[in-house]
Amino acid sequence: MQSESKTNTQNNSHELLKEITRGLLYTHTRINANTTRTLEASSFLYALIELLSEKDILSIEELDKRKKQVAQRLVHKFVESKIGLLYQDPECDKYTFEHETEVDCGSRRHICKAICCKFPFALSRQDVEEGAIRWEFGRPYLIAHGDDGYCIHLDRESYRCTVWEQRPVPCRGFDCEDNEKWKVWEDFVEMVINDGMIKQIDDSNEEIYTYQNSNVNNDDKVEE
Repeated sequence: MQSESKTNTQNNSHELLKEITRGLLYTHTRINANTTRTLEASSFLYALIELLSEKDILSIEELDKRKKQVAQRLVHKFVESKIGLLYQDPECDKYTFEHETEVDCGSRRHICKAICCKFPFALSRQDVEEGAIRWEFGRPYLIAHGDDGYCIHLDRESYRCTVWEQRPVPCRGFDCEDNEKWKVWEDFVEMVINDGMIKQIDDSNEEIYTYQNSNVNNDDKVEE
């Protein structure tokens, strides 16, 4: 009876987590849509203010050109503030993904320590709605990482994935033999690890996963 009660509690907790996830998914989608409309309105406003201060005559062509320039700057500031939603783009069904890599991880884990499980990436809508993969509530929808920088789903003793069957597309498709951005190996054949890359990923994660509040630039001035 105690075992059955524990199982029911775990099932209820899982269902509750899925409900919370679905609720947050809706909330974040609405926030993102509203932010998009606000950015569009703001870009027109800032462009109009800039041109009115510079010219006596204002044309629609001039306003539209300046609006696009200002919009790019505002979008850049929005991305830097780390409050936007992040999804995989483009998305595809992970269960029919045709480009899975075949790296022999078993013979390499004792050297690389599953360093690829520290890489940051955005989940797909499929991942979020499925509910098996955890994401950062403060940075939706980045794959959740622990305090040590590793994916929350990694077994720290065996360096094996605990959600292997449900793993996202970036995990399925990453090839550490030849990757331009994340060069894991100095020599893939001889299994010589790239020590410099370890610092690179740690620095990248510190920047990406650090929650910024008071440090966000609140200056309303639009910079050139």
